[in-house]
Amino acid sequence: MENVIVIEDINKFAGKIPTDHDLICYEKGTDPMDGLVMYGFDEVGMFDGEFKTPAYAFCAFELEASNEV
Repeated sequence: MENVIVIEDINKFAGKIPTDHDLICYEKGTDPMDGLVMYGFDEVGMFDGEFKTPAYAFCAFELEASNEV
């Protein structure tokens, strides 16, 4: 299961990264789950050059249990 919270305007966002979510930079109009994970708000803008139209979101990734060791 995937949980995505799109940030409409990163420059107006006030708050923190929700628990169990990652801050993501991605190409607007694509799946945020395919974006780049950032480690904090201090990295906002660092990866904008990688995208034609950068956008931001919070994503929670649910890992599937595996029996492999």
